[in-house]
Amino acid sequence: MAHYALICPDDAGHLLSDGPLGVELMRRGHRVTMVSGSRAVAIARQLGLPLFELNTDGIRKRLSVPMWLAFSLAGSGWMIALRNWFRWRAEVALRLLPPALDELQPDGIVIDHTIVAAGSVAERLGLPFVTVCSGTMWHEEDAVPPPYTHLPYAEDGRALRRNRCAYAAWHWFMRPTLAAVNRRRRAWRLSPFRNPNDSMSPLAQVSQLCPEFDFPRRELPDVFHYIGSLASNREVLNDPAFPWDWLDGRPLIFASLGSMVNAAELSVLRTILAACAGLEAQLVFSLGKWNDQKASLRERVGPAPENVLLVDFAPQLALLEKARLLITHAGLNTVLEAICRSVPMVAIPKRGDTPGIGSRIERSGVGLRTSSHATAAEVRQLIDRVLTEDSFRQRARAVGEAILAAGGASRAAEIVEEALTTGRPVRGRRDVKEAPCDAFSTCTPQSAIAPTTT
Repeated sequence: MAHYALICPDDAGHLLSDGPLGVELMRRGHRVTMVSGSRAVAIARQLGLPLFELNTDGIRKRLSVPMWLAFSLAGSGWMIALRNWFRWRAEVALRLLPPALDELQPDGIVIDHTIVAAGSVAERLGLPFVTVCSGTMWHEEDAVPPPYTHLPYAEDGRALRRNRCAYAAWHWFMRPTLAAVNRRRRAWRLSPFRNPNDSMSPLAQVSQLCPEFDFPRRELPDVFHYIGSLASNREVLNDPAFPWDWLDGRPLIFASLGSMVNAAELSVLRTILAACAGLEAQLVFSLGKWNDQKASLRERVGPAPENVLLVDFAPQLALLEKARLLITHAGLNTVLEAICRSVPMVAIPKRGDTPGIGSRIERSGVGLRTSSHATAAEVRQLIDRVLTEDSFRQRARAVGEAILAAGGASRAAEIVEEALTTGRPVRGRRDVKEAPCDAFSTCTPQSAIAPTTT
């Protein structure tokens, strides 16, 4: 059988979506080596994937302090940090992947789409590769807003002009990354990239979304495949250390702001606790298994209401099996896990591609979204709506069925095998990709769409 290298960032969200694809390929008899940074050690071990650890100590993260300060004053310092992260990841890939792949000698590569430079390394080495869109896709269309914005889908002239401006900002955001990649591509006598989409595989691209949980699409490449949640078959574990006897039969709300909750989210955490205080329901709030600021957050939050359980780690899947509602930062893995269990949600996106996921939550009718500046009263109003209006659960059930039917890691593995074995493009079904353009006009009840709090 073949040997595949799985290249992904060492962030929990990416590892927990890309990893199950590696596990499925191993189940099919292939040899798989995860290639990532030092923070991937625990999750790679948990998944049973061999890890080739990249030593990034000598690669400095460059940051324009004046630009960071200017954006921080506007409340967007994270944007410059993320811009720097993409560029740094490109430098890591360009420097460390060639010797790593030379040592591993894989037959093909599976690449997370956020590692923009990895495909160039594969191209240089003559290795076939497949792109995995573990988050929202970067494929540009005039009517589809960029993934890092909260903008809704619309086709009128004003919306199209707005989206073009947003894409211009997106290109500025990615400019340092593309500049670093293109310098190396020219040295390797490869044609330069015009935009981030050029970094994706010409053989196959797979996405965790499905048409029912995306904006209408008309211009996806014919090698693009919606395959749904890669982690949909993850085992549900009833952790005996969790205080299950605390649950008393009242409706259960599960809340998580991701695996990297920090002091910047403290106000949102407090807002959620205040919104749920006195509610005839129980709230379990997880601070994140891989979060090293848990103790500090717990101290600064103070006493929780009687119907709230604040925990460092919660068995998320087992709790979602029992939950009536999810409160989330709109991280894609958690959102898909909830939808696959017919759990509607209230989304409070924070950064990265979570605003785009929040827009899809609202448009698909599986929940409502608001901003991180919402008051406790505003969040409480959304919670009450999602708990009492059955349309949200019905839509979550319908979209969840579509996600599961898309095939997940099993279908993705089939595509990877075909693309990397034959070296030829794996074409998608055009009818599947065009279906949502008509489906969305009828499938989303207007009662399920509420104005976004800003």
